[in-house]
Amino acid sequence: MDNVDEKAVIGSTVSGVYPGFKCGDSNARDSAWRTGRRKKTNSVREGTGLINGGDLAGSQSCVVCTQEQEFTKGVQNGVGGVTGIPGVHRGEVGANRGKETGFQEMKTLVVAQQKGGVGKTSSIVHLAFDFLERGLRVAVIDLDTQGNASFTLHDFNSDYSASQMFDQNGDDLRKWFRGLPDGPLMRLIASDAVLANMEKRNLTDAARVFNENIAALADSGFDVVLIDTAPALGVSLAAALYAADCVMSPIELEAYSIQGIKKMLTTIANVRKLNTKLKFLGMVASKVDARNPRHVRHQDELNAAYPQLMIPGSIGLRSSIADALASGVPVWKIKKTAARKATLEVRALAAYVYEKMEITQ
Repeated sequence: MDNVDEKAVIGSTVSGVYPGFKCGDSNARDSAWRTGRRKKTNSVREGTGLINGGDLAGSQSCVVCTQEQEFTKGVQNGVGGVTGIPGVHRGEVGANRGKETGFQEMKTLVVAQQKGGVGKTSSIVHLAFDFLERGLRVAVIDLDTQGNASFTLHDFNSDYSASQMFDQNGDDLRKWFRGLPDGPLMRLIASDAVLANMEKRNLTDAARVFNENIAALADSGFDVVLIDTAPALGVSLAAALYAADCVMSPIELEAYSIQGIKKMLTTIANVRKLNTKLKFLGMVASKVDARNPRHVRHQDELNAAYPQLMIPGSIGLRSSIADALASGVPVWKIKKTAARKATLEVRALAAYVYEKMEITQ
């Protein structure tokens, strides 16, 4: 298996052992709402911008449009930029968050993989339900044209569409979400047909507007934004990565999925050259069949090849998760004995992500 430089992907060492990733319920609770506890910076990092025609993922799939809106291979590796084009990551996102102001800053997580059917939507949905139960105000953005997350979370639909995150300015979004009730809540920004035209757009413009709207979500009182993405290196995925604090990649233990993750890791490593605050939480093995020798072998190979990049634990291939997604509820609401093991696994993953994202309340 060809390796990818782990340090280039994660920027700093990620522990391969996480004592909190154990089987058990998460520390879910209904917390009292405390007004005025978050603050969001609207600044963006100036300087290094998006480059026409550079190489984001080596010889891999295309990811960005040029300023003439031609589909190209990405962002230049290295230093340099187009004058006047801002970066798209928020300034000063880090460990000292909130120490001076006492406010919670919103966190943004992208779930991405360059292969479909690996458990991205399942991960997003269960993180959203778990975080809601922890007392957070959660926004879910569905950038996948398949709209699976939108189907499962339709009861939480805000009627603000995902394409508007690229078309409307931040003031429009602030007006839309004005007057939200206090306390824990979830709002879905659903996938829509207009997303199919994203690849015709200029990445620089798309990323700028998307970042502005992410800032507007923070101003609207959300604690965390979870972004589901399409299984391709396109404009919407690139814009999401440039605006995110964290990224996680589910991986199915099959050959095609493993090939996809190699491309995804290379992409993340190169995005971090512009979005230096992007933190890779790791890869999580998904849809694992412990009785399948091929799955066992592939998981061993991945652990050996990427010891610092594999999230401890895994999500099994369980029908109860599919039942939950179809019913619009988390798996712990499925009244089947088989759902108990799945509940332990997804709760453990949520606890891991919650801690690694450094979410505070």
